[in-house]
Amino acid sequence: MKEIEVQDLGPIREASFQLGRLNLIYGRNERGKTYVVEFVIRSLFRNPKLWPLREQSGRGRVTVEGLSPEGLVKFSPTSSPKLEDFWEESRSGLPADFSKLLVVKGAEVELSSADGGVDKAILKRLLSSREILDQIEKRISKTIQDSQFDHGVITGPRRGEISARAELEQRYRELNRLFDRLEREYSGGPRHALIEEKNNLQSERDKQLQAKRYLAFTLDQEIKALRQRCDPALTEKLDKARNKMTLYNQKLAEYRKKQEDQKHAEERSRHYDWLNSAESLYQKSLQEEVTPPRPIFIWLTAGCVVAAGVLAFFGQPLLAALCLAGVLGFGFVAVQKYQELARRAPENAELERLRQEFKKLFGKELTGLPLLTELRKGMEEDYNSARLLKHQLNEDFKELYNLKLQISESIAELAGEQVEPKRWNEIVRGMQAEQEKLESEIREKELALARLSVAPADYVEQHPQVEYSPLKLESLEDALARVQRQIDEATAKLDSLKHEICAQTGDDISVSWETLIEHLREKHEEVLERYKQKTAEIVGKLAVLHVIKELRKTEDSKILAGLKTPKVEGPLLQLTNRYRSVTLEGERLLVEDSHDSYYLSQLSTGAQEQVLLALRIGFASKLLGQNHLFLIFDDAFQYSDWERRPRLVDKAVQLAQDGWQIL
Repeated sequence: MKEIEVQDLGPIREASFQLGRLNLIYGRNERGKTYVVEFVIRSLFRNPKLWPLREQSGRGRVTVEGLSPEGLVKFSPTSSPKLEDFWEESRSGLPADFSKLLVVKGAEVELSSADGGVDKAILKRLLSSREILDQIEKRISKTIQDSQFDHGVITGPRRGEISARAELEQRYRELNRLFDRLEREYSGGPRHALIEEKNNLQSERDKQLQAKRYLAFTLDQEIKALRQRCDPALTEKLDKARNKMTLYNQKLAEYRKKQEDQKHAEERSRHYDWLNSAESLYQKSLQEEVTPPRPIFIWLTAGCVVAAGVLAFFGQPLLAALCLAGVLGFGFVAVQKYQELARRAPENAELERLRQEFKKLFGKELTGLPLLTELRKGMEEDYNSARLLKHQLNEDFKELYNLKLQISESIAELAGEQVEPKRWNEIVRGMQAEQEKLESEIREKELALARLSVAPADYVEQHPQVEYSPLKLESLEDALARVQRQIDEATAKLDSLKHEICAQTGDDISVSWETLIEHLREKHEEVLERYKQKTAEIVGKLAVLHVIKELRKTEDSKILAGLKTPKVEGPLLQLTNRYRSVTLEGERLLVEDSHDSYYLSQLSTGAQEQVLLALRIGFASKLLGQNHLFLIFDDAFQYSDWERRPRLVDKAVQLAQDGWQIL
């Protein structure tokens, strides 16, 4: 596997795994690791039901190299073919459930549901040809199994294939008898002259038919030559270029319309920024406006001065002092007000300039803040529209530029050189006209070819030295029909023989003798061929049965020999560090160490899983020979104790070094 890509797979939104020889995917529980394993199973293998899988709706693909000389092959849950199809195509001889060896899902390392996780049945499929022999034998009927072939003679019960062969033999003899009668009764008499005339007419007609077929061949070659010039890909390119040009013109018209709209909106809102600033300035001036001091403060100040003088004159110094204090207080307030008016004088001047500028811009007096606000709000929509359209115009300009580049490249590809935009339509129309002319010529020749009604299998490539004439061919057909009628009249007395032949061929009694004899010959050949095929089938099946019987004698020895190979025993010792070999006792598997042997079902769960994992690796290596594939371990070491896990990891590393891909 080269790469795994998934999207919306369980808790995984999107992920991509670039794979090497030894790959480790790890994470906390419920993070999607098993979802990835199940996705790979659904993508690669034809029968995912070999594993307990959950429903899955994710998308993605698994890329595999080394399967096809054409390069990488991409698999997905909905795609086909699967890996098994490539194995079958390469005639690797792998068993149908070989994929089960390659994947350990959810720490389930069992190879079957038998006690201990493996039984003799699975060993037969993986280490012997028993399953194949059983399948072959099931396809051979009981009748054949009860028959014999001795010294060229087939004997057996009168049923099934044996009965069918006897019936074919009887029919063949009957057809030979009818041919003998035809030779005696049909070939003689006045029919010979008519038959000779018919043969001559047929020869002339056949020449015309040959000329007709040659003409059909010539038209077909001309059509093919025209079709080579009329490139469908070129038509598609022209259509794409024309569509892009239409789209470009539409986009350009829209762009220019937006330019006009943006220009008008910008013109209508050209004073928006000034109004916005003026409104803020005007509003601020209103909030900070200072009123002039009221006259009462001046009058109060003057009154206090007069009162202080009068009281001092009449000898009231304390009251006079109080009046003087009033003079100071009221005078201070009046002075402060006049100072504030003096300080705000520049701002009032700025406000006056704002009113003058407003009158200059809008031709009327500024009556107050509401007028400024009304004018600003009236321009706000145009102002925002102008800014939005300006942004859109920038994007549209980029799109138009890119589209123009695409059209230029398309036209250059069609014309073989760069073409000015003003000649684009000319180039496309010219090439389109040429394609339409070729298509018109093709239609005309196809119509002429259809009138001939000649099948492609009947085309003649060599000139027959005669010219085809529809009138002459029709005349020859009429003459043949006339001669055939005379022959039919001359052979009317052969009805008895004809009835017998029709009974064999299934023809109606009205069929012509020539047709009937041809059908009789075809029936004779058909029955003879069926008789030969049936005989060959019976003899072949008997030979296959003999070979199967011989192979069955060595079946158990093949299983034991397969278990004793280094490719099976090596991983067993490496993974368990104890058990050295496996053997078969009846239907159960025994594992052996240096001192004793044990049934696999008697071992601890962790030991069983190590043995089963070792057998998986050994069986896969033995079946593949010098080739290597991949092994997927989903929590395969889950039940192994801490002392054994390092050996399992070392074995995985060794497998990767030996050429396997480990995931």
